[in-house]
Amino acid sequence: MDFGTPNQLDVIHKRLKAHYGSPGPGVRFSPVGMLIMAMLGSRTRDPVSLRAFRNLRQRFGTAQALAYAEPEDVYGCIREVTYAETYAIYIPQALQAIIRRFGTLDLESLRGMAVEQALMWLQGLRGVGPKISACVLNFSELQMRALVIDTHYLRFASRFELVHADMPANLAVRAIQRLIPNTWLATDTEQHHVLVKRLAQEFCVATSPQCHGCPLRNICPYSKRLDS
Repeated sequence: MDFGTPNQLDVIHKRLKAHYGSPGPGVRFSPVGMLIMAMLGSRTRDPVSLRAFRNLRQRFGTAQALAYAEPEDVYGCIREVTYAETYAIYIPQALQAIIRRFGTLDLESLRGMAVEQALMWLQGLRGVGPKISACVLNFSELQMRALVIDTHYLRFASRFELVHADMPANLAVRAIQRLIPNTWLATDTEQHHVLVKRLAQEFCVATSPQCHGCPLRNICPYSKRLDS
């Protein structure tokens, strides 16, 4: 009797949990706070983006004040962040767009949307792409079932043949999101992101991947090609 093919993400996830253990939950921001933090951290290391976030909070006090701040004042707080001049413009614009849409600086209304719909709405904001939108849904207090897919995950997904190697990044992200098992909760997608990122940093690195010792070696198409 055929019970179907096991979900690839589920197989990967169980292997990685067995190898690394279950990651603990991250620090929860409000959805708007997570949006700001994710925009700052899009191309910047966490300690630097967190310092910029704290600078904004100290300088402006509230997200409402930040929404109507002058770009040069925002830049003064986030100058260490990559593309600081750009995000000094985009962050207030994104906050203003939220106010226009919902009448208040609050993203709680996203809870009433399907995950893909909420992702697409967020990606309509200036400076918000697939990674940032998924961070807002999954890492914030919303805790929705979105998977944060970064360059580490895309590299792994291509080698594992979850997506075609030549698929554009935006299409690859959407294809991977649709592989998420229906049984997964928001905690599962959060843990999965952390586990795959760790794997990609330790074994599935950009150059000279360390397939020997990888917990997925015997089920990974890339590793099997190297062994053949």
